[in-house]
Order: sequence, then C-alpha cells, then structure tokens
Amino acid sequence: MPRSPIGAQDGAMTPSLPQTTLLWTKLAHQAVLKASVGNADTSGTMEQRPLPEPVLDPEVPEQSEPHLELLPGLEPEDVEEPDDDEQDAEAHPDAEAEPLDAPAQTQDPLKLYVRQIGDGPLLTREQERELARRKDAGDEQAKRELIQANLRLVMSITRNYTKTGVPLLDLIQEGNLGLIRAVEKFDYRMGYKLSTYATWWIRQSITRALADQGRTIRLPVHVAEQVRRLMRARRQLAQKSNREPTLAELAKESGNSEKRVQELLDLVEDPISLETPVGDGESLYGDLIEDLHSDQPDDVTARRLRSRELARALTRLNPRMRRVLALRFGLDGETPQTLEEVGAGLGITRERVRQLESRALRELRAAAPDLELYLHA
Repeated sequence: MPRSPIGAQDGAMTPSLPQTTLLWTKLAHQAVLKASVGNADTSGTMEQRPLPEPVLDPEVPEQSEPHLELLPGLEPEDVEEPDDDEQDAEAHPDAEAEPLDAPAQTQDPLKLYVRQIGDGPLLTREQERELARRKDAGDEQAKRELIQANLRLVMSITRNYTKTGVPLLDLIQEGNLGLIRAVEKFDYRMGYKLSTYATWWIRQSITRALADQGRTIRLPVHVAEQVRRLMRARRQLAQKSNREPTLAELAKESGNSEKRVQELLDLVEDPISLETPVGDGESLYGDLIEDLHSDQPDDVTARRLRSRELARALTRLNPRMRRVLALRFGLDGETPQTLEEVGAGLGITRERVRQLESRALRELRAAAPDLELYLHA
C-alpha cells in the first residue's frame, strides 16, 4: 500500500502550504547543522561540506517522519498567507522556473532582448579605438563587437520615442540600422567617441521610420520635421504662458505664416474611421458627419417646386417658343445649345431664335416672376 503524504496518514488532515514550507525550513536547518557538526575537529573549527542532496532538491520525499513540529516561537497564525502564484509553485514542486535561455516564444521578446544586450561589457576608450582600427582594416569581427557594445545606446535613445504609435521593437531595429551606419562611417582619428557620433545617426534613422510608419497617412519627411518643430514650439509656449498659444504666437515662434501653422496643426490630428461605434454602439461616427457635397432637403424641395411652377408656366407658351426655351436652357432633358445650334435644328436664323427666346422669357416673367433666377435671365 503506498504511503500517504506528510500529515495525511491515519486520516489526519494535510497541513496547509505555509506549514509545509516551515517544516522544510526546519529540515534544511537540521541538515546544515548535522553536516557542520559532523565535520568539527578538536581544534574547535568546522569544515563546511556540500549540503546533502535532499536539501538541494526540496522535493517532498515519500518517507517522512510522522511527527514534525513548527519552528520554536512561530505559530501558524503568524505565517503570512502566500499569494496564488506561491501556492501554485508549492503545490507543484516538480515545476521548475523557466530558464534564462528559454526559447523566445515563451518569453517577452523585449525583456529577452534587453537581457541579451545587457550581458556584454562596456568598452574603454582604448578598446574602442583598437576595434575601430581593426574595423578600418576590414575586420568584420571588430565591426560586430563595436555594434554589440553600443546596442544599449540605441535602447536609451529609443525610449524617448515610445509614445509615437510605432512598436518599441520596431523602433529599436530602426535605431540599430542607424548604429550600423554610424559604425561604418566612424573615424576614430577625429578624437570623439563612437557613442557621440552614433547618436545622430540613430536619431535620424528613428525619426525617418516614424515619418514612414508612425501615421496611417504618410507625411513627407520634411513635412513631418516641420510638424515636430511646431509641436515643440507649442509645448514650450504652453509651459511659459500656462495656456494654449494662439496661431499668431505659434507663427512668430516657428517662423511660419499663420496659414501654414494651421495647415500643420491639421496634419497632427489622427484619422478616425467612419465605422467607429458611437455611444451605445448602435450608431457609427460616419452617421453624425454632415455631407457637404449632397443636396440639402430644403434645396431639393425648393427645386421641385420651381420645376413644377415652370412646367405650369410653359403651358401658356406656344409649342415653338417652348421648344426654343427647352433647347436653349436644357429643359425636358435636352442639352443646352447655342443660338446657332438651335437655329440650325429648327431651320431658322440665329436672330430669329434670339427674338423667340426674348419673347418667351417676357411672357414667363409676367406669368411667374419667381422663375427669373431659375431661367438665368
């Protein structure tokens, strides 16, 4: 018959997790004391030996003493209850902690990357110059060492651009491209450090990536730079005056006209999808925007009333005059024509068409004065 866990023999209740932890703490203390005392010599000194295997591997053994007490002076109610994570870890002692070299898919990629670049030592000035000499001589290994030693510089600069809408890992990769370019062009004979020189290349690479990827609608690089400078001036003026600066103040500070400042401010606004739900989700954002290109309902109604009144007034004219007006103004689905075209179609002269048109308009004005604007007379 298999043995029961500690405290579960003879129908006894299994001790709680805090008590189990304390029991094993006492076992560890006893093992250390036994190992130390066993090595004591007559001179009063003790030799430390490696801890016994059960202490290094705190797995619950199958055979345990049935009567183990808590450490002296410590009551169960004095033990702090562990959180859920600690309970899971103690309830499953076989589950080991995730190793540092675990596959990337099981860890946060950003944390894994930071851990990897933080392992390398920093270069001294002499080491940097020596690697730069070897790099200029065509040593690819020296070039890689210079790049790897300055990856933390890229991380430091990239943190200033975290609220730009582009994932941090993407910005880091863009900064790394700038670092590679800086290492390739670095000249140690100029006297400055690589980090000083590479900072500008890293920033340029990141800002260009933001201009290309940071917006739904891409802005040209020079326009994105103007927007960035304007927003910097806007923040500085707001800090000085404790209010939002006016267009005139922004124009004076940035050196642009007020019209150009307004255009740049309009570019700052993020685009919003017309399909964005509004309120309780039953309406969309596009349903609340006025369509300035469509006809307003009152305009449509007024146009229909004028058309009806015109049709009624045209019945007072003879067929020939109605035909002339229809051809001249595009009524009844006709295409507007010139005097010569109407005359050629009706077999009369241009002057005669003009006379018929003038006479028809006079009669319409007399019958319906409100039709004058509609007929463009």
